Amino acid sequence: MATRTHRHLYTLGLACLLTAAGTSAAATAPAFIDDQALVESFVTELAELVDRRNTSAGTAAISSREASSQLMQAEGRHVRLPPSPTLCTLKPEQPLYEAVVPAVVVIGSIYKCNSCSDWHLGGMASGWLLADNGLVVTNHHVFGEDGDHRFGVMTADGEVFAVTAILAADRAGDAAVAQIDTRGRKLPAVGVGPRPACGEAVTVISHPAGRFYSLTKGIVSRYHRQQDEPAVATTRGPAVGKGDKAAADPIWMSVTADFAVGSSGGPVFNADGEVVGMVSRTFSSEATRNHRRRAQFGTQMVFKDCVSRDTLARLIDPTD
Repeated sequence: MATRTHRHLYTLGLACLLTAAGTSAAATAPAFIDDQALVESFVTELAELVDRRNTSAGTAAISSREASSQLMQAEGRHVRLPPSPTLCTLKPEQPLYEAVVPAVVVIGSIYKCNSCSDWHLGGMASGWLLADNGLVVTNHHVFGEDGDHRFGVMTADGEVFAVTAILAADRAGDAAVAQIDTRGRKLPAVGVGPRPACGEAVTVISHPAGRFYSLTKGIVSRYHRQQDEPAVATTRGPAVGKGDKAAADPIWMSVTADFAVGSSGGPVFNADGEVVGMVSRTFSSEATRNHRRRAQFGTQMVFKDCVSRDTLARLIDPTD
């Protein structure tokens, strides 16, 4: 039986299926998402997966300690895509949101405190499916939870899957590819597109501040190397210090589309529904001002930095 969240998210998936089958988008019911029900369902279903593993041969969701170790082992590695992946395709007259949202996921963790036996919600972030066999892309820093957290992914139709391994990582570029146990399902995925030019329109779909599956639009603002100014880590980006040459190597893409805490790992799409970047962090102009000038002028501008298409491409086997 579907949970309450499944029923709410099923409306979203049904709208996509109807449109893909040729039904006019205007004729489908609007998709409503119950944010609190989604959170409750994520915790409940991931806890069931973890507890079943503890008592039988169920799926093992990696812990934060295992994730930390696997991130180091996966640094510099890349993944091989299936030969014929199942990709979301943007059809004529179809809204981009309906076409790609089945491949956008919630990624998060649960943990147990020292005061009770219940599972509690840890962090929640964004991610996207790179391949139909369960390859999920998100930020490197998303796996930086302390303590004994267990990681899982929820798809747009409300299904929850355990994160079983981290296969490729780029710490400086703030990107990682994880594997989920799809339980034999072929999941909808999105492909990586060409590098967008400055001024090109882009769309972000992510989960800012627990407002799941929010769409924002903007343009590519610029490409740049990492600066030394301290970050205002509204998306909990990787720490970068002066003289950290490795962290200065990646090229970053800035966009004008809005995002916030919880958007980390959210895909940035071009007009064809291809991923051309990924949300990472924000910088505030006040971080470059001294105390007196900050008090006088306040925040003047917020820069929204994304993992570039170049960094994403380095995580994928170039022979594919």
